[in-house]
Amino acid sequence: MIIRNTGLDSSAKFTFQSHAHSDHFVSGDVIYSTKATKFLSHLRKGGFYREVDFGETFYLGDFKARLYPAGHMLGSAGIKLWLENGTLFYTGDTKWFKLRTAEKSRFPRADFLIIEATFGVPSFTFPSPREAEKKLVAFVEEALDRGKRPTLYVNQMGKAQEVMKILDLHGITVRPSWEMLKVARVYSKFGVKFGNISKEGEVVLRSYRSPKVDNSLSPWELTVSGFGRLKLSNHGDFWELMRIVEKVKPTTIFTVYGFAREFSSILRGLGYDAKAITSDFDLTPWIIHNFEESLQAMANSTKYLK
Repeated sequence: MIIRNTGLDSSAKFTFQSHAHSDHFVSGDVIYSTKATKFLSHLRKGGFYREVDFGETFYLGDFKARLYPAGHMLGSAGIKLWLENGTLFYTGDTKWFKLRTAEKSRFPRADFLIIEATFGVPSFTFPSPREAEKKLVAFVEEALDRGKRPTLYVNQMGKAQEVMKILDLHGITVRPSWEMLKVARVYSKFGVKFGNISKEGEVVLRSYRSPKVDNSLSPWELTVSGFGRLKLSNHGDFWELMRIVEKVKPTTIFTVYGFAREFSSILRGLGYDAKAITSDFDLTPWIIHNFEESLQAMANSTKYLK
């Protein structure tokens, strides 16, 4: 998203990067992010990053800004901007419930809210992270009791380290990929330690993109994802997203990613002024200009999803 040549997870002269997943990588003269996001991003890309602490007031382009933990992965952040006609909060990818390896999320009041909608329909209702953790450990322990070596398919940055930490807390060793190990070393620099990494680990961790035998999982293989068999997600489910909306109390909501259209439609049905947008949408006419200009800009835009 762009606001007056300032980027929110979009490339611009001055831009904010919410976290270190590659689908949120940006370029710009200065990229503002948390220190953890900078370190994790530098595992895969370059760029000049300006580190910002949670709660620190700074300027992103023309706008006063402040970062809040997003709860999605280590270092992930949402951002609040002070505009001429109100405040805006952009969540980035976010999670209401606390994960083992991410900072607890916080959501400030704001007039405008840009919220992710990866799981923005009611059919996505996840167990709490602790309930999902119990299911994960039960699956692993049953496999080990039967003399099997379980294989877990996970995102190599963020989800892998969450699973590693959970198994560490339960005394179960893991054999992660090299990419997961590099990320885990950065996590360790920020206080998230792992004492269960072993070449002979009881549990094999593989990228969720890895090919699976006969294109299907064996009884001792498990995909850990909001879209997988075990619903341990680092995104909020539909009901978590609704909690975030209620917490921020915005007058206008923009939904983005995933089920943006569906989520905005549901929100409108509940009485909210909600609109679905694409990730490269220019919000300047809506948030900076007057209402009549805004309506015309939206009517002329092909990137507004209705």
